[in-house]
Amino acid sequence: MKHIQVAENQEEAVCVIRSFLKKGFTSKDIYLLAYDKEWAQNLTEATHTKKYRMAEQGMFETAVNMLLSREDELLSKMASLGLSNREANQYIEEMRQGHVVVVGAQSQSIPY
Repeated sequence: MKHIQVAENQEEAVCVIRSFLKKGFTSKDIYLLAYDKEWAQNLTEATHTKKYRMAEQGMFETAVNMLLSREDELLSKMASLGLSNREANQYIEEMRQGHVVVVGAQSQSIPY
């Protein structure tokens, strides 16, 4: 099961996270994506959501992402969470505008 919602700011992201938790997701099932990498990491830590690690993406993809642009990195991460290229590009545009994309993806739907 996968749910995706766009939040305009940190406060709204927290509300989205709460709604995902009520729908049965755990904090380990929720990922926050933002265009600004540092802000995304800080928000992830502040909201106790899942840190995006190699397990979700694979060691090769993680190494390649270090060489890619932020957009390419985000596209790769969203693809590994099950989003289509069209969906991912749509959400990239939201992130460019400063929004946060909250993805609830239960473990069985994430390809390992």
